[in-house]
Amino acid sequence: MSIQKTTQELLQHKDESVNKLNTYLSDLINSNNPGLMGKSDKLSYWINDWVNYLDFETKFDPLKLKKYKRGEIIKVHLGFNIGSEEGGLHYAVVLDADNNKSSPTITVVPLTSVKSKTDLNSLRPGNIYLGNELFDKLRTKIKASLDKSEMMLKQLSALDSTAANVVELMNATSKEIELCRAMNNEIQRLKYGSIALINQITTISKIRIYDPKTNHNILSGIKLSSEKLNLIDLAIIKTYTKLSPIKNPSDEFSD
Repeated sequence: MSIQKTTQELLQHKDESVNKLNTYLSDLINSNNPGLMGKSDKLSYWINDWVNYLDFETKFDPLKLKKYKRGEIIKVHLGFNIGSEEGGLHYAVVLDADNNKSSPTITVVPLTSVKSKTDLNSLRPGNIYLGNELFDKLRTKIKASLDKSEMMLKQLSALDSTAANVVELMNATSKEIELCRAMNNEIQRLKYGSIALINQITTISKIRIYDPKTNHNILSGIKLSSEKLNLIDLAIIKTYTKLSPIKNPSDEFSD
């Protein structure tokens, strides 16, 4: 049973904790070590985001977010973590078979992008190469968005400048073009392929979801194929259970 502290004791505890954090960050900055100085900067960014998340907790309503389906790709903020735990902004695959829209949490497997030095033939146990599927799907979505923007521009050029809906169409066109730009920036991070980090599976608050929050955001509609989800399922079975993997997963698993 915890002992109720006085206001003075709580303030003292807070001051001690803040001072300890301040000393730690200052030591990192004054180390003249670029790596440690960068660590201080990242941690400071995270503290700011973390406080914002905590402040938002009482206002957060998961029903205002889209419904997330198994296999969908989302971008989440995993925060500043300890040791080899994944942190920062990461793409991730939704694992829940049926995540309720009202649920405040969701379970995901983080993804990492393939680097030029990555040896795909000697990945760590639990790391699953997913190929360029996400890159290809985003590229297809960009093309569809560009085609839509071109059509909207043609509609604008055919309208009289005094037409009642001209402003509405201009705003819609501008949003579509901006979406194209944003997706083009995203796609550059995925062009070499993605790796699923099975040993980093985690359940997070939906407050941490950066994109998509609605059905009109960049990653909305981007989902792994059944084939890739099967690979993840098998890796989960192998990593976390003593069950024998099924020989022909394509016949046994579905999304």
